[in-house]
Amino acid sequence: MKIDAKQKLIIYSPGEFGGKKGKTGDGVLKFSPERVLAVVDPQNKGKTVQEMLGYGGSAPIVGFVEEAIAFKPEAMLLGCAFTGGRMPKQWRQDIIVALNQKIDVINGLHDFLCDDADFQNAAQKSGAKLIDLRKPPDDLIVGMGRARHSKAHIILTVGTDCNVGKMTSALAVHEKLVKSGKKSAFVATGQTGIIIDGQGVAVDRVIGDFMAGVIEELVLDAAKEAQFVLVEGQGSLAHPGYSGVTLSLLHGAAPDAMILCHQAVRTRIGETEFSIPSLSLMIKTYENMAAFMRPAKVIGISVDTRGLSEQEAKDILAKYESETNLPATDPIRFGVEPLVKAIENHCAKSEPEILCHK
Repeated sequence: MKIDAKQKLIIYSPGEFGGKKGKTGDGVLKFSPERVLAVVDPQNKGKTVQEMLGYGGSAPIVGFVEEAIAFKPEAMLLGCAFTGGRMPKQWRQDIIVALNQKIDVINGLHDFLCDDADFQNAAQKSGAKLIDLRKPPDDLIVGMGRARHSKAHIILTVGTDCNVGKMTSALAVHEKLVKSGKKSAFVATGQTGIIIDGQGVAVDRVIGDFMAGVIEELVLDAAKEAQFVLVEGQGSLAHPGYSGVTLSLLHGAAPDAMILCHQAVRTRIGETEFSIPSLSLMIKTYENMAAFMRPAKVIGISVDTRGLSEQEAKDILAKYESETNLPATDPIRFGVEPLVKAIENHCAKSEPEILCHK
């Protein structure tokens, strides 16, 4: 999937902006705020994005799509990610309104716009585009573990749960490496990453047999020009519903290093009855499962400390560092320097082993 990563956007996130389910729009505002003209959310109209999120700039939050259209966007991004990826029926009329105004609609849900006759007709009449980010590629292959032979350093973000900062961490590290003059590539494996980077595959929509193969292809393609390849993780090996996509990423990417992502205030996995395992157990599990393709170590911890005071955040990071003997940071609050340093140290030690792959 390739899209225009410079389109000016309005984000459609009614009732969800700033919450857990509004992460698609929030991710764009975190990494590409200059693209966003306005946000549609009646519950928070009159505020700015900055007031709601603490980042993202002065884009206004409005109550209706018609108000947002006045800012002359090129596209409307459906900014929510729901469990199961279903589209709320009450969104339909607003999507039609945008299409009638020749505004492209970008959709990251599992319900495809291009499969809906009403949306197709509206888009055809106005010339607007229906962009379904989760639509899988046509050419699919079975994973064969080829990425383990790459000379690039492949770093995969993995998680204790879903929505704990895997995309944020990978992008933040990638941007830091680029700014420092390194040749780095980001591999988007979900709808938000594709919006930000302009290319990638939403791996959770790919048929199970081919998930690892798709990731393998993306990683090998990125590694042609890059010394470092940051792969956006999905799900968690501990999640009862999404562990399959996590394992496919782990084996398809064949990383030589991993960054474990965690949310400090969370104690249960998603909306399930299961408790989040200890960081030590998660580290051991990821390393054991990665070893089937390629020996890989977790080299750092990325922690979402939202909900904690600054001192509480520093205390919990120190606790995790003591427990795991690994550097820990909140990429948004405190920056990614500890993670970048961990990557550089790892690469310095492992370079001969990686380069000897045939």
